[in-house]
Amino acid sequence: MSPTWILAIDFGTSNSAAAHSGATSGSIETLSLSHTSNLMPSSVYVASPERISVGEPARNLAQQNPVGFVASPKRLITGAPTTVIAGYTMPSALPVAAVMSAIISRGKAAHAGQLPAQVVLTHPEAWAPQQVGVLAEAAMRAGIDGSRITTISEPRAAAAHYSRSHAMQPGARIAVFDFGGGTLDIAVLTVTGPNAFQVIAARGDNGLGGKNIDALIQRWVEQRLADRDPELVEWLRRRAPVDVMQSLQESIRSAKELLSEAPSATITINNTPQGRQTLQITRDEFDELIAPAAEQALRLTRATLLDAGITHPEQLTALYLTGGSSRIPLIQQRLGEIGPVATLDDPKTVVAQGALVTAVGDRAADTRERPAAPAAADLMAPTAQQAADGRYPAGASQAPAGQRAAATPSPTPPSSGGRKWGRVALVGVAVVAVAGIVVGGIALANRGGGDDNPNQAAQSSTAATQTAANGSAIVTDEKQLYSLLPSALQDGVEDCRKSDFTTNGALSMMCNIKEDGPLGSFFEKKSYGGIDGFVSFSSDSTGAQSSITSLRNGTQSDGKGTLVEDSARVSAAEIKPDGGTKSYIATYANTSTNLQVTTFGLESVADGKTYLSRAGLIS
Repeated sequence: MSPTWILAIDFGTSNSAAAHSGATSGSIETLSLSHTSNLMPSSVYVASPERISVGEPARNLAQQNPVGFVASPKRLITGAPTTVIAGYTMPSALPVAAVMSAIISRGKAAHAGQLPAQVVLTHPEAWAPQQVGVLAEAAMRAGIDGSRITTISEPRAAAAHYSRSHAMQPGARIAVFDFGGGTLDIAVLTVTGPNAFQVIAARGDNGLGGKNIDALIQRWVEQRLADRDPELVEWLRRRAPVDVMQSLQESIRSAKELLSEAPSATITINNTPQGRQTLQITRDEFDELIAPAAEQALRLTRATLLDAGITHPEQLTALYLTGGSSRIPLIQQRLGEIGPVATLDDPKTVVAQGALVTAVGDRAADTRERPAAPAAADLMAPTAQQAADGRYPAGASQAPAGQRAAATPSPTPPSSGGRKWGRVALVGVAVVAVAGIVVGGIALANRGGGDDNPNQAAQSSTAATQTAANGSAIVTDEKQLYSLLPSALQDGVEDCRKSDFTTNGALSMMCNIKEDGPLGSFFEKKSYGGIDGFVSFSSDSTGAQSSITSLRNGTQSDGKGTLVEDSARVSAAEIKPDGGTKSYIATYANTSTNLQVTTFGLESVADGKTYLSRAGLIS
């Protein structure tokens, strides 16, 4: 048995995967996370901060009482220090730590109870430093010493897995298309050496993922059922028990996966007032449903390739697909139009395997002496992570109280275009090493020099998440607040500015709807030209929880509004008439991001529903 072993964890939006150096062979293997699968649901159920269940047990407990259930705790990693679940205010890292603890326990069981010598954590390329810091803190809470933790971005890890079986010369360019349960991320990388890559372009859409496709199928189900029994559809939308909805969503996921191989699949709705209902969906119907999503993914991929200067398929060595949703035949077919599509093994586990490839290679080759690591309690965010995309880029995280470092001034946010990368200079805290960056006992590897382009401007912000007197986590920085908007909504607004503060002290902002933007057609037209649409938004954990409860109960409109909810039941909106005008208002809340958005000037209820979907608010 190997005296030491390494664990790589890919903490996903819907499911998590892991890889380890095998207990007997020492080779790279996926880690079994259940008796039947290499994946485990990332879901958690919070009975209290001291009692958090994960995976399938969490889903089971949600059937009894959904209040403490969080389907996608990865969405809680916004950089805010705390989050509110089931009425408990807790560190944002705590639910994530519960998932990691379960994975680490599975690894220890395969290695005679021995802790790993190193844990590698993967993260989206665009995550800000404070988000990576939350991920690392979670691993520390799960029992891993900070000096044993390294991080690597997901596209770099996927590229490392690809290069393991495909020799590539320096200068070759590959793209990674990571289509997971909750997000789509695309990156273009240049090979800089053996198992070393530089990210030269990256884009993402946090409002496009497998859950969106599930929601499209659920709408199809509701439309078909409406032809039979409209009252049954109303029951499903408003009064169906949690176990019925979970069973339906599981049936939808199974049908979606089956349609990647079979010409048709059956969807079942159990325990309805009218008994068991079954529907059959064909591959052609499925392709028609998801065609707009596939086109959106294709546009984002083309834009990312153009950012990297790639205009012809032959300029790309491979377009590498990862994430469970990349298995969909229509997605692979459309991507084949713009580059040579490559798939290896299980696309759900290749990121974890690639992270381990890099870690094993580094340990074998690294003979350089590392500086002494500070105590784990001195955790700081890394100093060389990419800023988030959009006009208000996410910036450097703040250090713990008493150790806050000086950061470079934030540049004027870009109004459009591709992702802007840069370094943030933190004074007197980080120890920069040749092999990577060691901060607060956590080594955050800068693989392949991916952020060293001298033409990239430094960016930072003083993104501030604070805790109000009542324990509510609130956002008070405009750049951080803007970054919480889905990218589709960011694309549809303009002239964003501070407007007010909520009663809890959270910042409120206002943006106008672009008349010629992707959302402009859903709004009332002014008699003298233009449109009369705008949004107001804030992030306040207590307010979001209260708002979503009142939305579901219909108390904000005395039951006269139209309720719209996402398939995961973490967000909801109500569309109602706007007083004496002809337009409508949509009031929205999300308990994962704590985002609250009120949209004014919608032309109709139908337009409101489409707007909520197209804006990435309701999936």
